[in-house]
Amino acid sequence: MIKMIIAVSDLHLRDPASNKKGFISFIEEFLKPNCNEMTDLVLLGDILDLWRRNSALVILENLDILNNVCDLGFHVHYIIGNHDFIMKDYSLGRDDRKIPVGLTCDPENVTFGDVQVLYNDGKKFRFIHGHQMDYWYTLPFYEAFARAMCDVTKEVEELSSVWKVLHRQEEGFSSFISKRIQEFSDEWRAQIDRKLAGPLVGHSGTVEESRIEEYNLLGHMIEFKGFPYNSLKALREEIHALSLESKNFPMIPGLKDMGTLTHNNQFEELATSFLIVWKEVFQWMSINKDSRNQDLMKLVRKLQRVAAIFSSDLHQDEFLIHGHGHNGHVDYANSMADSGCWIEDKASFIKIDDGKVSCTPWPIR
Repeated sequence: MIKMIIAVSDLHLRDPASNKKGFISFIEEFLKPNCNEMTDLVLLGDILDLWRRNSALVILENLDILNNVCDLGFHVHYIIGNHDFIMKDYSLGRDDRKIPVGLTCDPENVTFGDVQVLYNDGKKFRFIHGHQMDYWYTLPFYEAFARAMCDVTKEVEELSSVWKVLHRQEEGFSSFISKRIQEFSDEWRAQIDRKLAGPLVGHSGTVEESRIEEYNLLGHMIEFKGFPYNSLKALREEIHALSLESKNFPMIPGLKDMGTLTHNNQFEELATSFLIVWKEVFQWMSINKDSRNQDLMKLVRKLQRVAAIFSSDLHQDEFLIHGHGHNGHVDYANSMADSGCWIEDKASFIKIDDGKVSCTPWPIR
C-alpha cells in the first residue's frame, strides 16, 4: 500500500488570528493516529509569523508544536514562506545551525528549504510556499523585503525598521536592487510598507486590485536575471499554449501578441511578454468585478502555473502544491492545489494518496 503525503500551510503562529487550537487538534486527532500511514509532512510556509516580531522568541514559543510533528516518524519538510523567510537560514546552515535550538527531533528527519519535490504512486509533486507566483517578476527584491521583515530585534521594532535592516543587508543584493532601494523616497517606502506589510486579515479590496497595486509599486524593481530556469523549451511551450487562449479572451490583447513569439526568443523576452499579459488580466478583472467567472479563474491559474515555472523552476510533468493564497482548492485541469490556511475559523490540509490530490477541511466533515 502506498503511504500518503500531507501538506499544511499558513498557520501564522504568534499572529492573533492564528487558529493554533485547531492545528493542535489536527496533530492529536489526525497526524498522530495516521503517522504510520504517512511518508512525509510538508509544512508549506508561514507556519510561524515572524514579521516585525522577535524571531528567536516566536520560534521558542512554538517549539512544542514543531517538536510534536517532527517526532512522529515521517519526514518533515519545512518550506520557507514570506512570513517565516528567516527559517531559510537553517537550510543554509548559517551560524552552524542546522535546525533551531530546542528542536528535539533527529536532524536527519527534518529539512528546511524553498522547494521540495516528492513522488507518490509514481507521480511527481513540487511544493513551494506560493509567494513566488504573486511576485515572480520582482522576486529578488520581495524576498529581501520578506527577510528584513523577519529580522527585527528589540532595538529596531518601530515601523520603519525594515528599511534600516535592508540597508544593513545591502551587500547581499544585486547592484540593481541596492540602487533602487537607495532611490526610494520616504513616501514610496511608506506605501510599500502599507501594501506589503499590512494586517493578516481585514484587507480591503480584491485580490486582483492588490496585484495591480503591487505591480504599480514594484514594477520598477523588475529583475529577470538569475531566475532558476532549466528549460527554455518548456517555457516557450507554455507561453504558446497561453497564446491560444486569445480567442476566448479578446479583451486581453497581450495573449494574441504572445502568439508572435518565435522559438528564438530568450528568457527575458518571454518574461516581458508574459508580464504584459499578467498585468492586463488583473487590470481587466479589477475594472470588471462583476465579470469574474470560472473560465477567467482557470486563466488566472494558468498564469500562476507559468509564474511558478519562471520563479520556482516548475517542470511540466509536476503537480504544484502551494499555500500563500489562503484559499484551499484543487485545480486538476492545471495540476495545482492550494492547501488553504489556519486563520481564524479556517482550517484545511492537502492529502496526496495513491497519486491523487485532495484538499480537506478540518475537522473533517
